[in-house]
Amino acid sequence: MASKTPSLEELAKTVQELRDLEELRHLKANYCHLVDARSWDELSELFTEDAVCDYGFFGQYKGREEVVHGFFQGAVAAASSFMVHMVHNPVIEVKGDRATAKWYLTAQTTNQPSNRAVWVMGIYHDRFERVKGRWRIASITFEFKYFTPFEEGWAKTPIWDTTS
Repeated sequence: MASKTPSLEELAKTVQELRDLEELRHLKANYCHLVDARSWDELSELFTEDAVCDYGFFGQYKGREEVVHGFFQGAVAAASSFMVHMVHNPVIEVKGDRATAKWYLTAQTTNQPSNRAVWVMGIYHDRFERVKGRWRIASITFEFKYFTPFEEGWAKTPIWDTTS
């Protein structure tokens, strides 16, 4: 059976879909890099004005300012002196100017003030919006699978209570 040659319209639609997927992958990678580098002002540009983020036991934050300055510049900077975010296994769905994605996160971090190496693993549930032609993060919900001291591991201490 002979295959039908795609129309220019079909090709343009496919190219746009591929561009959107690649731009969203790049956006998430840039998010990880900027968080690890503590580049808060640049990180701020990745979020919509009304972004909403839920970081589990680290709290919920509403609006770009509160997300970036309250959570990242405040809570994250105080709780960690070193971080390496690695996201993988993306599942991305694009519908026009909106998209959703799930990504696994594996991260190594140094918790403060204890100066302990910590393993972090979980799933990002993200929503994105295209704003003035550029993809932005509209919401993040992070589902922790483990947050554990390196020497104990997730089998012994899946969720470490840093207050004890």
